[in-house]
Amino acid sequence: MVLYGSCLQAKMTEKEQKYYERIKSSFIGQTIKEVYYEELDYDTDSEFWEMSDEIHSVDMNVIFRLDNDQLLQIKWDNEFYSYGIGFENLPEILKREGLKTIDVSNNSNWKRFINRTINGIEVFWDISEGVTSTYSGNNILKKEKSTTKTPQTWELNFENEKVWISALEIDEENQTNFWADHLSVIFTNREQEKHQLIEKASEQYCI
Repeated sequence: MVLYGSCLQAKMTEKEQKYYERIKSSFIGQTIKEVYYEELDYDTDSEFWEMSDEIHSVDMNVIFRLDNDQLLQIKWDNEFYSYGIGFENLPEILKREGLKTIDVSNNSNWKRFINRTINGIEVFWDISEGVTSTYSGNNILKKEKSTTKTPQTWELNFENEKVWISALEIDEENQTNFWADHLSVIFTNREQEKHQLIEKASEQYCI
């Protein structure tokens, strides 16, 4: 394993390599034109995603419309393990039962990134090691060491500014819950450090 700058360069699995290639070909060098959040529809006019001036709490997905007119949906998913950061291309933004889509392009946090180009993405992985047991009835036949690895956080780089999107949820007591079926969007390094997105990452790769 070799460390270049702040990013780790290591042998990847084929699955991880394809993940990085998809991210690179879809995001890098593209300009953000619009940003949307997909939230649970609580059947109220109130919105709950703006947790603070520096953090947005998103139930489901963050959607970018890029200058090539592609719609890219960043989401929590189980491509590697439940739950990490994944994404997919959307043909269009559709109304889905139980969900609502909110245009946040003019929100003060996102507005400064509209018409800005994504220069790089760093992926922070969380790795958990444990033991997997194989049973026959109530008897343990064998125990094997197991490793679980999931992409916990993306750091989007826009020249001298950054945005972090992480599969975590910050609860009412300000506790950070990782591997969550939830997205948190963090706009300042101060809040990133407070919730230890980089500090707790096991590995970091640049794209």
